[in-house]
Amino acid sequence: MAMARQLQIESYSALAPGEKGDLLHSVQRALRVLSLIAEHPQGLSAREISKALCLNISTCYHILNTLVAGGYLDRHPHKQIYLLGPQIPFLNNAFVQSLATQETSTLSENTTWSAGLIATSLVGRLRSVLYRLTEQTQEPSYLACWRYGEIVLQAIVESPQAAKVTKLYVGYRGQAHSHALGKILLAYSDPSLVDSYLDVHPLTPFGPNTIVQRSRFIDELNDIVRQGYSIDNEEFSIDTCCIAAPIFAPQGHVVAALGISFTPEVLARRAEWLITQVIRAANYARAELRLSPVHQL
Repeated sequence: MAMARQLQIESYSALAPGEKGDLLHSVQRALRVLSLIAEHPQGLSAREISKALCLNISTCYHILNTLVAGGYLDRHPHKQIYLLGPQIPFLNNAFVQSLATQETSTLSENTTWSAGLIATSLVGRLRSVLYRLTEQTQEPSYLACWRYGEIVLQAIVESPQAAKVTKLYVGYRGQAHSHALGKILLAYSDPSLVDSYLDVHPLTPFGPNTIVQRSRFIDELNDIVRQGYSIDNEEFSIDTCCIAAPIFAPQGHVVAALGISFTPEVLARRAEWLITQVIRAANYARAELRLSPVHQL
């Protein structure tokens, strides 16, 4: 179909390599349908979904009807396409609340905030810093930190003047080696934790400049600590760059990473100025945590 060609839908296998045999394949297929439609917010037809996921059309309709009945998908009233349903923002809101109200933040296997965030969350304390950074740079800003052994994107402040990085969302995790926020958090972690993380998360290429050699990546982490910031130059995605800096807790350990994204053209024109703004914002965040009486670190 013409629409399918325009969307350039990637083919999905029925089962991903290495999946456990005790998983419910029917649930996996339903989740892949949701993920595919999430990647195409304009909606997809049943045949497009069937083709992209290599599903029998009858099976595809059964999955779609089930998801529509549960409120996870909507069927467009005038077009034969399916869109995300009202249950999705409900789940997203619940997930964001779980991040915001989390009372302890795991920074590594050996380092935690002893009393956690007592009166307010890390995101709540630092959101104003993100808004200020976005206002100053006119670029989207981000906050990420460790959560249960994964590097998780905790907050995003979009900029009306800049294009949205569609791959990123609150709760995004994985591929930390390919973006500036993840590289910051890895760079300031214990080397044994970095080794364990990389054993589980291979250095897979995601952008044209992703670092995939382990020794070179370790050198990159060492350089980041020396200079105090990280740059992702189309390592995560083509036409997308990022600068990030560490946020230190009063006791001196890194509790989060703060950054902004922009195009390669912007990086070429004003890299030095953007680095200064990101580092300054990270210092503001550190001061905010030091001045706040609610944090016991």
